[in-house]
Amino acid sequence: MKLNKKYLTACFIILLFYFPNAFCLAGQKDLNTSLCITQFKNGIINWTTGKILATGKASVEDNTQTSHKSVPGAARADANRHIIDILKQLIINNSLSVGEYASSNDVIMAGIEKTARDAVITRQYYTSALSVEILIETSMSGGFLQLVLPEKIRQIPQINIEQPKKEMMIKNSYTGLIIDARKLEIEPVLNPVIISEQGDDIYSAAFISREFAVQNGVCRYYCDLDQASKDDRIGSNPLIIKGLRNAGKQNTAIIVSMSDYLLLEKTTERHTFLKECRVIIVKD
Repeated sequence: MKLNKKYLTACFIILLFYFPNAFCLAGQKDLNTSLCITQFKNGIINWTTGKILATGKASVEDNTQTSHKSVPGAARADANRHIIDILKQLIINNSLSVGEYASSNDVIMAGIEKTARDAVITRQYYTSALSVEILIETSMSGGFLQLVLPEKIRQIPQINIEQPKKEMMIKNSYTGLIIDARKLEIEPVLNPVIISEQGDDIYSAAFISREFAVQNGVCRYYCDLDQASKDDRIGSNPLIIKGLRNAGKQNTAIIVSMSDYLLLEKTTERHTFLKECRVIIVKD
């Protein structure tokens, strides 16, 4: 199998960040290639775990004690700047990035900066030149998603649905939804658009309860269908639907067939698993 440069670079970053003895472990099966990673110059977004990591570095300006003491703080400030930059590049939906949203809203910008300040230092070390390099980590879930998810994603009250007979539930009830979007070259977003060939909404704000979207994300991304099928998020019997093509300004919308749309429409339990964001998108 031929590996492209972007894939190899992403693997190197993950190994470097998580395994101090990366080169000793490179021959072992420590790297989970089912994870969907977006790589940046100074960090990564892990769309499978919802984690964002960024690096920071600072060097001593002179040989004074004050200069040496200020280096860790300067490295942390550098990492904060990088994680803010990464957060701003996240795409909310087809037409809006976090940075664009924050540019006209001081509250959103302040929230992004707080997310960076609250990031946890997961690694810090001194180089031979007495520079300090650190790695910080934060999560998209929680306060950040509360800030940036569209207001039209609201809290949905409990829906009481007439349940089928117990034996039918065991055999036929779906527990989540997997969208197989491999080969569609889609880009991960915070609030994906999934529609039928005729434009019917399959997964949108109307189906999602904000409580679950903020806690767990609107969906989770995987780069391996087998691993996605094992995720507890979508339960033991997920409905798997194949994406036909992409659409939208940045190829972030997913279009599925009318037959799959009608199948989902007939699935009574969809009200529950869509409300609870038990959705996974599988991409390349």
